[in-house]
Amino acid sequence: MRKHHNRKKSSLLQRSMLFLMAVLFVCTAGAQPVIVFNKAEHDFGKVNESDGEAVHNFTFKNTGSSPLIIKNVTTTCGCTTPEWTKQPIPPGGNGLIKVSYDVKGRPGTIDKTITVLSNGKPATVGLHISGEVIGIDRAPAEAFRFKMGSLRLSEHHLAFDRVWSYEKPTLTIVAYNPGAETVKIEFPNLPPHIKAEVSPASIGKEQKASIKLTYDAAKKNEWGFVSDRVSLSLNGKQDGQYYLMVTANIQEDFSRWTAQQLQNAPIIAIDPTVIEAGKIKKGETKEYKVKLTNNGKSKLLIRKAESPSQQVKVTAPKEITAGANAELLVHYDSAEQSGAQSKIITITTNDPQNSQITLKLKAEVE
Repeated sequence: MRKHHNRKKSSLLQRSMLFLMAVLFVCTAGAQPVIVFNKAEHDFGKVNESDGEAVHNFTFKNTGSSPLIIKNVTTTCGCTTPEWTKQPIPPGGNGLIKVSYDVKGRPGTIDKTITVLSNGKPATVGLHISGEVIGIDRAPAEAFRFKMGSLRLSEHHLAFDRVWSYEKPTLTIVAYNPGAETVKIEFPNLPPHIKAEVSPASIGKEQKASIKLTYDAAKKNEWGFVSDRVSLSLNGKQDGQYYLMVTANIQEDFSRWTAQQLQNAPIIAIDPTVIEAGKIKKGETKEYKVKLTNNGKSKLLIRKAESPSQQVKVTAPKEITAGANAELLVHYDSAEQSGAQSKIITITTNDPQNSQITLKLKAEVE
């Protein structure tokens, strides 16, 4: 009788423990950190190049119910350096993202985006800094290093860095006319996603003009790293050397996603992330397979897969349904190569945590 009573008591204790564990699991599963920034944009206004750098602290609070961890803070420009709170931030606690912009040698517009990745809600937050750097008064030969016809330019490459798919950022460069003849600048064949303004349009002797380009990412309708060669004319004359290089890295702003979208987001898994090709005879062409898996709850879109190397060609699926996998094919041509080789492949997706992934191909060409 006592044995039966002990078994009953033990069974009741086990059920109570299971119930408590279930309650604890539900409470823990429901706990989530929430990241709220005091503000997500900062305008430095006018900054003197002689100041060296412009610094701003973006502050945030964890308004959720579990510790917040900042996983990473990224920029696409070496001129912008982020520092951030590394330790877990408890519910109700505060943290900061310190952003330093190096203004030295960068007169003109400040227009940069910083991406914050965390375990919180939302998982991805975009911060933005803007302003104008007032340049040091330099000799024309130093300040305007790039020659174009009779003009000299402060820059000939306008890099828009990370651009959200809905944005229309602007960048400005300066043209200087050291000659005696007045020069008129025009853009006769602009692509639809780029708008150019020249003020003044005609530059007299030893005068300057600003060239402002506005980039419409929605009209470009592409993803990832993109480039355009924008031609211009001087006094109606066009030449193969009269052009500006315009580049951008077009990304999706996942901070705009709803909580439900993020909960049901696609999740990409890649195997391998480094292709160890080993030894290859010079002139050989090889094909390698990379497994892509969608571990999320919605369709994974492979928006772009490419390599800057002419020796590497990439073939990728357009989309992968939830729970499925597919193959990405990498073709490597070792012609005109020798010795140790390291090639980069960039994949752009709609996974909020891995919207842009870099793969490597390593080979030894004999």
